[in-house]
Formats: sequence, structure tokens, C-alpha cells
Amino acid sequence: MTDPVQDPTPAPADNAPLEELTDSPPKLPVSVMELRKRLGQRQTETVEVQLARRHVVASRTSDEVVTGELIVESIERGVTVRGQVNFSWVGECRRCLDETGSSMEVDIDEIFQVGAPEGSDIVDFDGDQLDLLPIIRDAVVFSLPLAPLCRADCPGPDPDRYPAMSVAQSEEARRTERKEQLQRDGDPRWSALDQLKFDS
Repeated sequence: MTDPVQDPTPAPADNAPLEELTDSPPKLPVSVMELRKRLGQRQTETVEVQLARRHVVASRTSDEVVTGELIVESIERGVTVRGQVNFSWVGECRRCLDETGSSMEVDIDEIFQVGAPEGSDIVDFDGDQLDLLPIIRDAVVFSLPLAPLCRADCPGPDPDRYPAMSVAQSEEARRTERKEQLQRDGDPRWSALDQLKFDS
């Protein structure tokens, strides 16, 4: 699997070097040759990796180490990899624009198979060794919040002029505004009736 997100960080000023996208370690190789000799056999892999910083809209991975535990199980023509990894992220609150962040736990559930069909969700591998880093990196990046909040009831930078509303509150406000407009101007669907004149 390839890295789905490229880091859009611009080049620093004053000819400073670009920050390189290098994960540490650059690979998490796991040998499954012995494991695959018997179906259903399992082994546990401890995860501890420093991911290079990656951005998704208003949030990014932090500099903290990603940790977790994954269970590798032998299946026909391959292995499954299941478990959880823990990571932290930082970003800007979409309402007040203050910096925010949190820790998250994300599930990993992947199948590695020899001769996996192209275009499928199954990861192709040589049958002897697999690399856990790409699936961990993808799981972390796809879990980053697109529009983070510092807290659920964040009032925003100017709550008096621009009060923050939930989706339900926003829809209710639109319905109320529409109702008031109809009461004030009348329903435009009945406007043709205003042209009718009746003999007294």
C-alpha cells in the first residue's frame, strides 16, 4: 500500500532544508514463514514507531511515538493482521482556531495474501515477510479529524455575533426563519390567487 497523503508543508524561509518524510524505523518487517506452516497459528507483534509528520486539512500527526499490539494469524495463502494502535494528533479548532489535540486508538484489520488481486483491499506480499508500517501509517492518517474541535461546546472566537450551533440547532433556526418569512410575505405558491378578482 502506498502513502495516501503527501505533506503539504511549504519550504521554510531563509533556505532552510525541507523536513524529510522519514518514518523511524523506515520499515516494520515481520517474518511469517514459520507461522504459515500451520493454519490458525498466531503471533503477537508489539508496535513502536515514530511517524514523520503528516497533515490532513486542519490536523496532523504529533511527534509522539505510535504504540500498540497486533495479532498476526495464518490463513490460507496469507495472514491476517488485527489489533489497535494508539497515536496523538494536533491541529486547529475549526471554531476558535486555537490549537487543540488528543490521543486516539485506531483499529487495524488487514489481510496479506500471496497473489492478491489488483485493485482489492487485500495486500499482496511474497508469503515470507510483510511490512506493518504502511498499514499502520494509513490507519493513523485516515483517522485524523478533518475539522477538529477543542471541545464539543466551543463557542468560537465571537460567540455574541456568531454563535456556534449544532447541525440540529442550525436546521431549527432555518425552519424558524422560513416560517417567519411565510407569515410576513405569504406563501409564494399561492401568489397566483392574488390576481383573481371576484364579482361582488
